[in-house]
Amino acid sequence: MNEPYLLPEDREAAEARIAELERHIQELGDDFRDAFSQSSETWHDNSPFEAVRDKQSMYAAELHQLRTLLRSSTLIPPKRRRGCAGIGSIVTLHEGRTYKIAGDWTHRVGKHVDGMLYVSSLAPVAQALIGKKVGDSVTLGSIRSTIAVIRD
Repeated sequence: MNEPYLLPEDREAAEARIAELERHIQELGDDFRDAFSQSSETWHDNSPFEAVRDKQSMYAAELHQLRTLLRSSTLIPPKRRRGCAGIGSIVTLHEGRTYKIAGDWTHRVGKHVDGMLYVSSLAPVAQALIGKKVGDSVTLGSIRSTIAVIRD
């Protein structure tokens, strides 16, 4: 199995999100203190505590996922053939749809930014485009088209 690869912009976004999640987890301290001061017959009935604990668990799970991704990902982009679409390419089809092929993870997945739809390299759309050249036919679900432009 190949190591995952992230575009530099996605690596920066992941690092920023990690810092944000760590800050959010630290800020939950006041919420935990408030939840512990709630009166209830038993600690099992303390719904404010459970809500804060659930929030902490969600933050911690995302934090773990991003740290693991960064730790296991390579800094070296995958090799690709000259003139072919690959990770980091911007591919425009003849009917005008434009896709940015990101690495294995992107904070912009499924978003339209600057006229481009960001797709993970693992997505079926990206898999259909990777390795293709200008003029090659592609089938993306029910869409059949040809590649008009590939930019890096």
